[in-house]
Amino acid sequence: MKMNGNRKGFSMVEVLVASTILIVIVMMMAMLFQQTSVAWRTGLMRARGYMQLRSYIGAVQRDASTAIDAKNLPKRILDGKSEQTFSDSRISFYTLSGKDDERTLKFITHDTSGKRTESVLSLNGNGQWEPESSSEVLKFLTESGANDPEVNPQRFGFKWTDGPEYGPDGKSIPNLNRFPLYITLDAEIVQKGKLYGVGAASAGPDMKWDTKDDIRTWVE
Repeated sequence: MKMNGNRKGFSMVEVLVASTILIVIVMMMAMLFQQTSVAWRTGLMRARGYMQLRSYIGAVQRDASTAIDAKNLPKRILDGKSEQTFSDSRISFYTLSGKDDERTLKFITHDTSGKRTESVLSLNGNGQWEPESSSEVLKFLTESGANDPEVNPQRFGFKWTDGPEYGPDGKSIPNLNRFPLYITLDAEIVQKGKLYGVGAASAGPDMKWDTKDDIRTWVE
């Protein structure tokens, strides 16, 4: 009897080789997906941090755009306990907003913790100016979730006019109480997150786990 040896199909070795190649391809695709996912999460967190910082800077900028130099205001209309100061950790200044006789005088304070304090000054029955209302608002830097980046303002910076500056009384004004040409802000953004591992494994050619030919790959 003559047997036909021309059989169609794959041998066991070919199947194992194909399986190994497939595992390698899947592993590479998993690593690529993992790296892309990490890059996406990092970019999203960075964008959130920049958004929080822009909101904080925007609040400071809105107040500073209406700021006026206290040395040009009569002392009788100023809050005697509130003096304009510009330090590394805090800025305090007067603002004047509104039109004509409806203008409002305020005393604003910003510090590097993100706290904003506002006092609206009004004329009382004795003809003296005093704070009418005061509010402390914590925004932008404290409303982030557990996985959001942490924004930490570091310090305020200032540009002063060249040479000493003198007040109406002829006395020299220290830099702490001078009105700056412009204000800068240094800040730090700390990103928080967790990387998730993606791995692939194979029992190897003998199709049995925990043997020497096992193939195991994992990215932490």
